[in-house]
Amino acid sequence: MNLISSRHFKRRCVYLGISLAVMVVLVWSHGAVAQDTASIIDTDPKLKEILDTIWLVIAGFFIFFMNAGFCLLETGFCRKQNAINILAKNLVVFSIATVAFWLCGAGLMFGGNNSWIGTEGFFFSGQDIFNRSSGSDSMAMEEAQFFFQLVFAGTAATIVSGAVAERMRFLSFLIFSFLLVGFLYPITGHWAWSESGWLTDFAFGGSENLAFWDFAGSTVVHTVGGAAGLMGTIALGARADKYCDIEPSEFDKLEPRQKTKFKKKIEPLNGHNTTLATLG
Repeated sequence: MNLISSRHFKRRCVYLGISLAVMVVLVWSHGAVAQDTASIIDTDPKLKEILDTIWLVIAGFFIFFMNAGFCLLETGFCRKQNAINILAKNLVVFSIATVAFWLCGAGLMFGGNNSWIGTEGFFFSGQDIFNRSSGSDSMAMEEAQFFFQLVFAGTAATIVSGAVAERMRFLSFLIFSFLLVGFLYPITGHWAWSESGWLTDFAFGGSENLAFWDFAGSTVVHTVGGAAGLMGTIALGARADKYCDIEPSEFDKLEPRQKTKFKKKIEPLNGHNTTLATLG
């Protein structure tokens, strides 16, 4: 028995040694391969353009699925009778965002050297506004860069959708989304993501190290979308059926969590599907 165990132990040591040797060879060769690949890409602009384009399209698809995630989240937390409205709203809003961003959003966000607002590149006129304005050295196709920026813009509108769920009419939300993606979002994005934006040029105390930096859309996308959603909920108020009128004699019989200072009953509006909400 001990002999068998000893043989198994030696065999495992051999396998482990072989595995470590293979890993060392791979790590050692990776540096050489990476250097060769980098030199090939630097000397072949067409290859760099292809790789940059593929990467932007793949990254754009990942960001696009944020819209699907928000859609599931909002649908799960809303009531059953409003689920279809939420699904349709998230489906159509990206189409509205595409038209708005093509029409004027991209130009306002990346066109021109004005520090406050873009002044060219409307109707996606193909003036290479993305690289010139953002200071990027990417060689990706203009269409790929447009798609990459578009999915961010659509995400900002989808964030608002969750805030005003069960509060806003379908058509009203579509109009608001067009204004958000066509004007509000790109102007704010120009300040932070354009090379000539005033937040990009701003240096606190004269130090460039203290200039404004946006990390992966934390401000341009999520703060803009969240602020717009917050203003929407304040302006629209509570969801319909949240507060119900009640007879004065019945008010004292309510539980504390059901009472308000307006002598109305608070109705719980629970989500209808926690599975969808969790997946979102």
